[in-house]
Amino acid sequence: MLARQTYHELDHLTDLADGIEAVWASVSAAHSPYRVLPDGRCDLILRFDAADVPGVRPVPVITGPTSTFYDLALTPGAGFAGLRIRPGFFRAVFGFDPGRIAEGHLRGEEALAAQPALAGLVAPVQRVEDLPEQLAAFVRGQVRKSRERPALHVSTLLGAVHASGGRMSIAELARLHGMSPRSLHRLLREATGLPPKLYAEILQFQRAMRLVRDQGLSPAAAALEAGYADQAHMSRAFRRFGGMSPARLSDVTLVTLRG
Repeated sequence: MLARQTYHELDHLTDLADGIEAVWASVSAAHSPYRVLPDGRCDLILRFDAADVPGVRPVPVITGPTSTFYDLALTPGAGFAGLRIRPGFFRAVFGFDPGRIAEGHLRGEEALAAQPALAGLVAPVQRVEDLPEQLAAFVRGQVRKSRERPALHVSTLLGAVHASGGRMSIAELARLHGMSPRSLHRLLREATGLPPKLYAEILQFQRAMRLVRDQGLSPAAAALEAGYADQAHMSRAFRRFGGMSPARLSDVTLVTLRG
């Protein structure tokens, strides 16, 4: 049985070349709320009830990119195995652009109708510990047989956005890469499913949270380092994207974003 904890990542399954940014799992041990923060990513999730093991039949969920937080009401035994898809690889896995389900998700039969190949992941399983490996194998197989891998220049653009922590403007990014802002906007929106400015703002928010919580910077120092105009500007971003203040980060899960 997967460990009963809110969230943990299985680093040995990461495969950036094949679009696997992280593989994660959780099984809830109690009734508890869980806040999901926007990170500019899409996930493929298999949801299950640990009480049904063995013979559990997972429910597939394809999550689109979101720009705001939402809360899940977890119950004891609610289980998830998930795979975070690297930006630019969504079409290779599912055959359509992530913008189609931006701010939403496909669950169960809707997910299967959108990508029939998922049927191989929803047969009854005896061991939920095998689900993360199965997810990784599925995504790796989809990407390797697809002609929709992100072009090198798209990967370079996405890497530049991440390297700047979302601080570089779209106009500056376009100038540095010798293209028009309009072309850059189109490429990044196709890859992420979000408007590039919004995508960059989410990355900036994610970086600021890490500066406060993991590096111990004061809110004022974190705001400066993350590229906000001032602490008040950063606080507004925290409320917008996380529904919280910089002082309330101790119980927030920060997922791994590798760019």
